[in-house]
Amino acid sequence: MKLKLKYIVLVLCLSMSVVHATVEDYQVIYQEEQKEFNQQMSQEIKKSVISSSKKVQELYRAINYRPVWVDKDYLTQYAELLVHELKSDFEKGLHPELVATYKKLVPNEEKIFNSESLGDKVVIELGLMNLYVKHIGDILKERKSKHTALSLLQHALKEKSLIHALNAISEERITYRTPMMDSNMTIIQESEKMDMDNITMLKSDDEKERLTAMYDLLNFQPVWITEVGFSTYTKDLFKHIENDITLDRNSDTFKSYLELKAIQVPEDKQKIVAYEFEIAKLYQKYMSHTLYGNIDWKSFQAKLKKKRNADWVVHEVLSSPESLLIEAISHGSLDYAFKEAKPLFPLYDKLLVALKKYQEIVSAGGWQKLPEFRDIELGMKDAVIPAIRERLAIEGDYQPCLENNDTELYDNCLLHAVKKFQARHGLTDAGYIGSMTRKSLMETAEEKVARIRLNLDRMKWVKRSHDRYQIWVNIPGYTMYVFDESELMETMRVIVGRNGHNTPVFYNRVRTIVLNPYWRIPASIIRGEMIPKLKKNRNYTNSKKIEIHTGYSEHSPKVNPHNVNWHKYGRKLPPYKFMQSPGKHNALGKVKYLFPNKYSVYMHDTNQPELFSKDVRSLSHGCVRLHKPVDLLETFSVMDPKIDFEKAQATLEHNKKTPIRLSHSIPVDMIYLTTWVENDGSINFRDDIYGYDKMQILTSK
Repeated sequence: MKLKLKYIVLVLCLSMSVVHATVEDYQVIYQEEQKEFNQQMSQEIKKSVISSSKKVQELYRAINYRPVWVDKDYLTQYAELLVHELKSDFEKGLHPELVATYKKLVPNEEKIFNSESLGDKVVIELGLMNLYVKHIGDILKERKSKHTALSLLQHALKEKSLIHALNAISEERITYRTPMMDSNMTIIQESEKMDMDNITMLKSDDEKERLTAMYDLLNFQPVWITEVGFSTYTKDLFKHIENDITLDRNSDTFKSYLELKAIQVPEDKQKIVAYEFEIAKLYQKYMSHTLYGNIDWKSFQAKLKKKRNADWVVHEVLSSPESLLIEAISHGSLDYAFKEAKPLFPLYDKLLVALKKYQEIVSAGGWQKLPEFRDIELGMKDAVIPAIRERLAIEGDYQPCLENNDTELYDNCLLHAVKKFQARHGLTDAGYIGSMTRKSLMETAEEKVARIRLNLDRMKWVKRSHDRYQIWVNIPGYTMYVFDESELMETMRVIVGRNGHNTPVFYNRVRTIVLNPYWRIPASIIRGEMIPKLKKNRNYTNSKKIEIHTGYSEHSPKVNPHNVNWHKYGRKLPPYKFMQSPGKHNALGKVKYLFPNKYSVYMHDTNQPELFSKDVRSLSHGCVRLHKPVDLLETFSVMDPKIDFEKAQATLEHNKKTPIRLSHSIPVDMIYLTTWVENDGSINFRDDIYGYDKMQILTSK
């Protein structure tokens, strides 16, 4: 019995050992794996770069010839984002002179990197650097900017993220994407034009630089008001403000709208210009709300830096109120600007419906706060039962039954409502009203409205991708979604990072799937668990199918644990690498999905499937564990014809490590939504597991 208990303890220790490793541990492993490859690449780059342009040579010289765009397995996170940004710009008709260069470098995405040759990898590396230099050069050309291609690249390498560099030139990118207007363009009918000398009064106001730039691009033609009244643009603006349920009726923006809507158009041209200016400011404020929402990201990021292992990377919205107005006028309708400003996130419209519902509940008086009460289950009587019944009826969870619904008895009718409420709040829907259910019942209608608005604002900052397929991992919802445009293809439970080891909020692209992966064991586990056990039993690693190698590659020479004196190691690490061989015993399970990122975070299987039955699944140290990773593999076979699902299943029956490179990378977003609407219309709320709701509400504009 003692032996059996000891064995169970050892198995649990090993299976939980992944929990003791930190994100930093895995980053160290990744960096060490890359180190040797980078040294080889640097030597080749130094020899080959002389055939590149002078600017490319200068960049590599400044960064000591380190590879940026290619790593040992595939393209780096920098390359994935650069390629996607370029393709996005090409679709908009931008950088036309780069299209041929890009197609020459990437004639067929399926074959872009089939070669393992170092020489071929250097060709891709130098080619992407050339595209990067020309891409940034186009954006910054003839624009006063403190940035250069080199300074941005150095910033990206320092932050280990290209998006930080691209965010730094968001204003320049917006200007570059804004169409120039024809000097003879007419916004309104000639008979309605004002004296242009008067409209140029706007130019002298130093505090209105953005308005000045906008009117400059518009050749200082009036947009909002004429001698005969409001223009169609103004009428469209007023219509959008009036119908926008996300705009607080007590906000300065809405109050300004009410004041301007009531004005009588004066005959004096100077007053007309003044009103033109006021409506322009109203447009700016309202479109800023529509585009950006009310989260103060700068303040939030400053506070986030004080939290351990926490990050939230936003992608700057590549539009501004002014650029959208220019585009709208080019298309002859302000509706175009609002269509472009709307988030592409597939759940946005559904959450708007939820906002309307809860706003109506608030307008009707909300619900009475429940008194403190004990735990309650089916069949019990309690004086609070009628109040709970009324509370659930207001949200729509409780529907009266034929039986008597006025009693203090917890009956089957109420049980059904409680289960529905619990399911919507991510709780075990067993009907038992305990502490977690009480906590959710105590939230007010006003608090729920605030949370819905906050999450709508978050959706505005998710990267706007036009890819057909998209993966979303909602961290506080412990759920992964796969969408085919707006259609939900698959959903499954996930495990995310526990508080203090938060799964970062960021965007990337899945490029590689590994069947039967090795688990490279971090130094903290080697020091804290492997060495003490090997001192007692040199066969320990063999019994747990852990291989000891001279290097990180599974192809490097193996070390026999019986030939090593483990007693001389403790704080000092041995010069060996430990890795668990593929199989069901492996801490990563049978499948992992890779998307290169600075956090060394990925999605993977697990050898602890029992954890998915928990309501609260913030249990990892940052990576995302998948409940049904093979089901996701089948979904990938639909998204990418290169994946043969039947063949992959056969491979999984054995334990040979097999990487699969996708034909086209699939975007994956780690997102943080504490409220959303499911396909069946149920409005879901979740605990703010990392405290981000509170931080962002407190720092809202």
